[in-house]
Amino acid sequence: MIPVLRPIEWGLLGLSGVLGVLMVVILSSVGDAPQWLPEPEPAASANASAKVLSAPQASLESLAGTWQAPLFSPDRSPDHAVGQAQASSLSSLVLTGVVLDGALRVALLKPADGPALKVHQGQSLPNGWRLEHLTPRDARFVLDGRTQTLSLKALRLPPPSTTPPITLPHEPNP
Repeated sequence: MIPVLRPIEWGLLGLSGVLGVLMVVILSSVGDAPQWLPEPEPAASANASAKVLSAPQASLESLAGTWQAPLFSPDRSPDHAVGQAQASSLSSLVLTGVVLDGALRVALLKPADGPALKVHQGQSLPNGWRLEHLTPRDARFVLDGRTQTLSLKALRLPPPSTTPPITLPHEPNP
């Protein structure tokens, strides 16, 4: 015979029944379809008052000052033209770095005035000198049968100091 259930057991039995019915409702996909609001009608007055903006038209003459006095140049002077640098030697150039990575062979040069240059092996400088050979420390340039080699500067540390190190006064150890 089944004993009589206590009130707490009846409550738990009822809660499990309610949860079971809730699971059946959820799994049966009742109410899954979203209820969308109707699309609002576009306002006719908003389209009529909209303005179409366009960029202003500029002529080449009005932009001439842009390349004659560059905006971000500190001295506000025109850029140097590439064809004007016709030097007969490489005395104004300093080899600042060499990149050798498989087929990539690049010399990094810094002229006395102007921006740094990056020259690939076989490529020519603006003044006509062609980078013929590149080693980890040297770059050899050729122009009309003349050869000039630029080398990396080997910066060395100064010799060690001969002055004795600083000593502390004689204090007893703790």
